[in-house]
Amino acid sequence: MTAGPAVRPRDFETFFAASHGGLLARLIMLSGSREDAEDALQEAFVEAYRVWERVGGYELPEAWVYRAAVQRLWKTARKRRRGRERLPDLPVPVLAGPEQSAEAREVLRLLAALPPRQRITMVLYCLHGWSQAEIAEALRMTRGGVAANVSKARGTLREALDVTADETGPGRDAFLGAPEPLAPGRLRPLSGPPDDDPVTAALRGTEDWLRAALLADPERTRRARAALARRLPEGS
Repeated sequence: MTAGPAVRPRDFETFFAASHGGLLARLIMLSGSREDAEDALQEAFVEAYRVWERVGGYELPEAWVYRAAVQRLWKTARKRRRGRERLPDLPVPVLAGPEQSAEAREVLRLLAALPPRQRITMVLYCLHGWSQAEIAEALRMTRGGVAANVSKARGTLREALDVTADETGPGRDAFLGAPEPLAPGRLRPLSGPPDDDPVTAALRGTEDWLRAALLADPERTRRARAALARRLPEGS
């Protein structure tokens, strides 16, 4: 059997410009800090650049970059036991109304205040579609630890947002019906159809608002590319 044609890696610069905003929005949701998210993302992009001949040939190389950034954020978060009080510094999206912006900022405030373990596990599971097993493997936690942290974080957000509890119930495993693990190199969409769970719906709406806020800053990509260039080998 003859091997099929090799997949030609896409241009790194084009990939960086196209994927930076969406990945940064995801990581801010995870970290509660734009600074931490930007640092982790830059480190992940540097690592991707070094092995771009391989990573650039993936169907969705942003999945590889995202996982690498998540693991870097996790190392930073493990040093902290408390959440943050200061909201990420973000512009307001042009098309967002005052009520929508206020709601998104409130969700971001609540996320930032959560203990890091609770915030990261809940966002990975509820918003980004990782399974219990995927989270436990990536963060080197037990499945029970993942489930407990997600449950606590969801309870905090439900109470703070004054929404009704979902149908999970105290006697039912919070991870029943979890999404199937992704194939290597895959990444779930940044947003999807409306969800019956109000916590997940609030998280999804906030991330969409966050992406729009980042895209409203025309200098973001240029600044990020300049910062990345300082970390890349000379001549790149």
